Amino acid sequence: MKLALIKNGAMLSALMALGGCANTLPPLDYHATQAYVPVTLSLGPANTRHEEYRQRETISALKNSGAFSMLDGGYTRNGYSLLITQPWSGETHYLAMFNVLTLFTLPVPYHYQDNLRSSVFKDGKLLKTYNYSREGWSVLAWYVPIPDNKNKQQMLDQFLGELEKDKLIPYQP
Repeated sequence: MKLALIKNGAMLSALMALGGCANTLPPLDYHATQAYVPVTLSLGPANTRHEEYRQRETISALKNSGAFSMLDGGYTRNGYSLLITQPWSGETHYLAMFNVLTLFTLPVPYHYQDNLRSSVFKDGKLLKTYNYSREGWSVLAWYVPIPDNKNKQQMLDQFLGELEKDKLIPYQP
């Protein structure tokens, strides 16, 4: 019995590594012509290795956009700070448990809602909060990419475009 569980777990891990669960955050479409003054960035707590990996992807995507001359981690009461979080929509995907039992081979449709909240601070004072949401339907199967990375890319692109338009953070001289 234990050997069967170990084999099934190993097969599930291999399928997830080869399939849609292995998708990453695409590069942002937004490319800045000028960089902002140094900004600190906080992405909230990371409770798992997966969340840490997703945060590193977000930091890398923001740095590669060219919008930031320096993007330091943490939060400071001096200067400009960004707080970017992904609030939970409150939905629980019970179908995922069913799909685990079938090794993600049955394409099970599900509703998703991805959220992104970006707050801009100057010397600890909130200047503006931007809220974005993407929702729709997808299929939960190992061979179908999860839409959250594409949604996150679109929401970060939209945030950087609006941040540039609002001129809340000055550009580096």
